[in-house]
Amino acid sequence: MTTRRTTSPRLRASTGTGGRGDERAPIRSCRRRRCLGNRLLVVCATAAAAGARAKIQDFRGRRDASHPCGLRCDYEGRQMNYSHTDPIVARMDDSNRSYGPELAAPKPARPGLHVLTYAEMEAMPEPEWLVEGIIQKRSTALMFGKSNSFKSFLAIDIGLSVDTGRDWHGNAVDAGGVLFVATEGANGVGRLRIPAWYQHHAVSEEDRQAFLYPQEICLDSPDDVTALIAAMNIRGNFALVILDIFGGSMKGSEIEDKTARAWVHGIQRILRETGASVLTVAHTGWQDDTRARMHTHFWGSFDSRLRMEGDKDALTGTLTVERHKDADSTGSWGFRMTAAGGSLVPVLDADVKSSKGRNLTVRQRIAMQALDEALQQHGTRKTGPDWPPCNIVLLDHWRECCDRHGVSGSDKADSRLKAFNRSRDSLIDRGVIRIYDGYVWRCFDD
Repeated sequence: MTTRRTTSPRLRASTGTGGRGDERAPIRSCRRRRCLGNRLLVVCATAAAAGARAKIQDFRGRRDASHPCGLRCDYEGRQMNYSHTDPIVARMDDSNRSYGPELAAPKPARPGLHVLTYAEMEAMPEPEWLVEGIIQKRSTALMFGKSNSFKSFLAIDIGLSVDTGRDWHGNAVDAGGVLFVATEGANGVGRLRIPAWYQHHAVSEEDRQAFLYPQEICLDSPDDVTALIAAMNIRGNFALVILDIFGGSMKGSEIEDKTARAWVHGIQRILRETGASVLTVAHTGWQDDTRARMHTHFWGSFDSRLRMEGDKDALTGTLTVERHKDADSTGSWGFRMTAAGGSLVPVLDADVKSSKGRNLTVRQRIAMQALDEALQQHGTRKTGPDWPPCNIVLLDHWRECCDRHGVSGSDKADSRLKAFNRSRDSLIDRGVIRIYDGYVWRCFDD
């Protein structure tokens, strides 16, 4: 085989002597080219050769205006090998690393991961409260309840307390920027509800600093998450983002695992890249008001869960802490809704109690948290008339999780078993769980 070096725009190459002698065919155009560092990858098509194998050649910034590519094809002694049968592919001549048909360059190496030492673990900071007893800084919180339970009014009440730095009904607040993402009813939120709260609390115009994004957003889409973070960075530092309502914050279904994982990843990006907490407002399930209507992966991802109950006729509501991952999970507040500025504002009222009487004891809440964990790790489904259309888990797996969560607080096996049995029986009596043939499930899922 012979080759020819040239800087002419019409490069020629030998096709060998297989029945066609030294006939040479012009390379008519550079069909594909790519720069890799200081190298040029050129794949050319010829009239005589249906496919070719080209090698990456050093060009080191040299240019030739006469060549269609604008770069001089100087092979520096490296051969262009042609084949009549192989497709057009390109390979590096000097590294033995092949690139596929897409001719993709290697991706840069991922930065090394930092693994904490024991000393660094001990030095990790204690969680700080954004709103004492309600939401921690750089955390995720969920407020859930039935329709017309005044969830949105309480979310605005919490958010604008952060915006103004006012105590939230006696609970200390760390002031900071607040962004409301109103995926439904944005006009009423921005034009009526937020101004009404400011008016009721006599907040001056110059101190009204809340922001509003008035439409749906897909936080299971990386592009939308990136856009939201960019918008927040332009406006300044934010301490809290309020998503109302949950169902309008994704393009997928709220009961799909794939959507849940992408959404949770997006929320965690917001926390990492902005330092803000995220409070999500959601509706309860169709059959029970003790759990939000969402996939289990959503439900288990929140650092705090707050249950809202309301009586729209009496204009009252209660907010109850169902869970804090890293703090005492207690606290309940009663409110009476007061008319203000064409809207309603919650006012603390100690006489208002939970309308359902469904408050769980500390041990019962711990046992339910353990059940959530067991269902995530070992949940399965069974078919038949005796089984519910939801995930179930073996009682043994639930008991193991209860032991890890410290339902009994004792190191003795018999004490742990007795504490588990008491919690199990009390939750059955309250109608929160059901058990059949050694399996357990939440009754509001079935």
